Amino acid sequence: MTGEVLDGGFRLFRAGLLRCLPYSGLAVLALELPSLYGTFFRTGKGAGIDRYVILGVALLLGIALLGLLTLRLHAISRGQKPRLRSELRTVLRRWPSQIIATSIAMGFPAALVGVAWMVSPGSAMPLLVVLEFLMIWPSAFLVSTLPAFWCDGLGPFAAIMQSLRVSRRRSWRMAGAILAIGCIMLVFFVFAAIAVALLLRILGRTDLFLIAAIESMAWLLVGAIGVPLLLTMLIVAYEDLKVREAERRGATP
Repeated sequence: MTGEVLDGGFRLFRAGLLRCLPYSGLAVLALELPSLYGTFFRTGKGAGIDRYVILGVALLLGIALLGLLTLRLHAISRGQKPRLRSELRTVLRRWPSQIIATSIAMGFPAALVGVAWMVSPGSAMPLLVVLEFLMIWPSAFLVSTLPAFWCDGLGPFAAIMQSLRVSRRRSWRMAGAILAIGCIMLVFFVFAAIAVALLLRILGRTDLFLIAAIESMAWLLVGAIGVPLLLTMLIVAYEDLKVREAERRGATP
């Protein structure tokens, strides 16, 4: 199943990358706002308050842009022509509920990774990697909430139940897909880090402003490609699980 998901995900990724780059670039840029603000503009007594305001705005914008990306990729997977006005109307109409769905789908795995770091402070890296791998299995039950919410038009709590329903008997399949996605994203970040280090060595300068600018541009490029890849894999994996669940129940997909 993991091989089928990867193959289908890469096909959808190739078909929709150019049409999704504006959304994915803006999503990564929105999530980078706190870092950019802290690097270039954080001064004065109100810096702490401003940082939390910027963080909240960045999260809200990032959630909305993830919704736009998911809608566009789903339309492309169905052979439909993406329409910007329709996508914007859908996202604005479902603004409050999408915060719950996205927080469950994306925030829960991120929180588990954070727990792994807290449980083993100062531990060796191999132990930390093993703990994070163990956290993948609980994430497999809820990560399908995002495609269920946007692709099937369900409410946030109905999307959570749908995610649990299709994943409960095949959680290892979704865990395998998550692990494959994580490995692919890790390769992206490693190559980006190598490229940044080489570029800084070639320039031969230690200007902090230059280093921050180069790192931000590198992460923006990696994220603009990596976010659509992540969402395509989630959409394809969710659709595959739906078909298998329908076959198990003896229904027509």
